[in-house]
Amino acid sequence: MTGPLGRIELYPQKSKRLIGIKYEDFMTLVALAEKRHLEKQAEIEKRKIRLIASGGGRKVEMTPKEGVCLCLVDLR
Repeated sequence: MTGPLGRIELYPQKSKRLIGIKYEDFMTLVALAEKRHLEKQAEIEKRKIRLIASGGGRKVEMTPKEGVCLCLVDLR
């Protein structure tokens, strides 16, 4: 892994310097973001009229953990 997320996972004690929050707070934030994403997707699926079978389409390239890390690095 390269980039800020790889560095944070290798050296969690340096996360405060890299992204501005402690590693424990970062993991809590990631868990909350994943939970919120799943809730939002479930709500969208309830109202959606499907043309393509479920599971079709392009797969995501960025995990929620990478997204939160990228956002924090950008805000820093």
